[in-house]
Amino acid sequence: MVNTSFIEKIRKNGAVFTGLVVAAFAMNTVSAHDNSMAVDDTLLWDIQLERQAQEHSEKEAERLDLNGPSTGPVSALLGLLEKQDARTQNVGNSDMESGFQLLIKPWGILIDAKLEAQREAFLEIEGMINRREYTNAQEAMLEIRDYPLFPYLEGALLEKNIRMANESVISEFLNEHSGLPIARSLRTDWLHFLRRNNDAERFLRDYEPQSSLLLQCQALRYRYRSLESLSASEQNSFWQDVTAFWTHGESLPSACDSLFSIWADAGYRTEEVVWQRIQLALNARQNSLVRYLSRFISKEQQDLLSLQRRVQANPRVVQRYHEFTAKNEVTQNMVLSALSRLRWDDHWGTISAWEHYQTTLSFSAAETEQMNADIAVTLALRGEPEAIEWFQRLPIAAMSSSVQQWYLASLLEQQRFDVINEFILALPSAAQQEPQWLYWRGRALAEMGMLEDSTELLVKASQTRNYYGFMASARMSLPANLQHQSTTLVVDKLRDISRRPEALRARELLHHGRLLDARREWNMLRARASEDEQVLIAVLASEWGWHDQAIFGLAGTPAVNDVARRFPLAYAALLQAQSDIVDIDPAWAFAIARRESSFQPDAVSPVGARGLMQVMPATAEYINRRSPSLTTSRGGRFRLDDPEDNVRMGTQYLAELHHRFDGNWLLATAAYNAGSNRVREWIPETAMPADLWIELIPYQETRDYVKAVLAYQQIYAMLLGNNANVLQPLVRMQITSGG
Repeated sequence: MVNTSFIEKIRKNGAVFTGLVVAAFAMNTVSAHDNSMAVDDTLLWDIQLERQAQEHSEKEAERLDLNGPSTGPVSALLGLLEKQDARTQNVGNSDMESGFQLLIKPWGILIDAKLEAQREAFLEIEGMINRREYTNAQEAMLEIRDYPLFPYLEGALLEKNIRMANESVISEFLNEHSGLPIARSLRTDWLHFLRRNNDAERFLRDYEPQSSLLLQCQALRYRYRSLESLSASEQNSFWQDVTAFWTHGESLPSACDSLFSIWADAGYRTEEVVWQRIQLALNARQNSLVRYLSRFISKEQQDLLSLQRRVQANPRVVQRYHEFTAKNEVTQNMVLSALSRLRWDDHWGTISAWEHYQTTLSFSAAETEQMNADIAVTLALRGEPEAIEWFQRLPIAAMSSSVQQWYLASLLEQQRFDVINEFILALPSAAQQEPQWLYWRGRALAEMGMLEDSTELLVKASQTRNYYGFMASARMSLPANLQHQSTTLVVDKLRDISRRPEALRARELLHHGRLLDARREWNMLRARASEDEQVLIAVLASEWGWHDQAIFGLAGTPAVNDVARRFPLAYAALLQAQSDIVDIDPAWAFAIARRESSFQPDAVSPVGARGLMQVMPATAEYINRRSPSLTTSRGGRFRLDDPEDNVRMGTQYLAELHHRFDGNWLLATAAYNAGSNRVREWIPETAMPADLWIELIPYQETRDYVKAVLAYQQIYAMLLGNNANVLQPLVRMQITSGG
């Protein structure tokens, strides 16, 4: 019998691969003004029963041979030959009581007794495979072959039984399920197996780009074997691939040394290529590799490399002007890099060195503008009034958003409202209409006594849904404008998307708490969908309560104004209850969680913060010591990936910060991101309006964070039924260390 894929084999035998049984239902079309959805639960489901498979024969040996001569890969995998009933059975109302009872939103997905049993069986079979009880696993798998996560079991079973006898099953599985996480893992294991067996033909046939340097190396070695049979252009392409692989910032597998030797003898290891790899190695701090590579460059380049390494160790070396006289690109890049680092420790010394090198070296206009901008920003961060002069050396139209921000901050610190007005008027006309510049030009004109023009700009800004819009609303005593527009849904398309294999697998992985694999499946669904389906995919995630994927999916789409889905009341009972316990505004807690994790319970930041409210383990330990009764409802050690523990810790910490800063929730918000000590360093001795202080927060991350949380707090206050302008207290708030 010719081998066929698993699903094709199932279909050929008459079974129906439906995964989750999806209810057919009618729904009212949702307009931009009506976000209600009506499900007609009087409709009947047409559920086709799978045909009954009949077991036979003796159990196979625990070590599987999946390529029996008379079976396809699936029947071999299951260890059984299936005999199907001749009848096709249709299910009527009497067979469906569990389905009617367990129908749940979203989107008519039927959670019936069969699906619940399949979910339990899936976990049991995984355990069998891990315990190497392959025969029992095979038999159990036959009963859930239409379960969406069946490929994960099939792949896990194959991973435990990689050998040449199972080649056809493995190849078909890889072809059938390319892109699935389990298929990528299986492919990597299979390629390592083929490498160990020195099977070049099969290795190259099944090879796809891998992260493993060893496998990348092996692919090049096998390709080299057939190099002579290639055309001249194909041979050149091969050597270019070797060059790209060799140009790596870390050491490469020794297995490729012989190939690299041939490559070098052919003249491809040029000084330019070697220098490029040296730069990568320097950036990766691979000093031993740098020393090794230095033998392949000229004495002149070795001297340059020695100077570069000294500069890398100490940027003050750049102030020894006599060592940087060579007028070449390498020297100039070295000087620019050193000055960019030196400016943080010695901005006046950096300015002196920069003025010197502008007379001795030839920098491009772009390089000159960038260094001038770096110096200006550094001076602004240090609070130096000379920053304004350096900003004014730059063409305003060429300023990045970050440079514009720091120019604004410098002008605000000096209270140069007249120059702020001129600066904003010099921006491109489209930029002038952005909320930030509408707000600050309005504020500047008000300070200059031009109240009528100021009012016009602030009213215009108040019509936007962001920090500046809400601040303008507060300043003008206008209601905040959410600009909410419900997403218009195309029911048939949404139902179709919910039935796609990637969606079905993602939903089951969500059920099992396997969020990483669920996101991988969801990303695959999005990648394979058309552009006009992206909004519906995000809406489906929202309907499933998969809030982070809904938030990420709606960003940058035409549905960006669907506030209810972009700002869900996720974990509402938990957040409100814990906020009440510690006496903080629940809208504040919602805003923090939305900003910190987009309600992703397994979120982990690069610095180790975890969970919904991104609590650091050290902070959790601190809260635990102070309030052990608040640690966990389970009576054990807290878990920051558990929403209940995380929210309990996060809200308790917010309440403590609120108390530390004498009830100033603005400072507490900044401290939640940057820490209390840093925030205290930023508080001026002389009183400063709150909106000015926010613009002068030296850390861009914290500055953006505070603006976002304040805006989100306004949104959540309104979603929770409070239409007051939450930012009103900031209008008259003064920030000062004097109290």
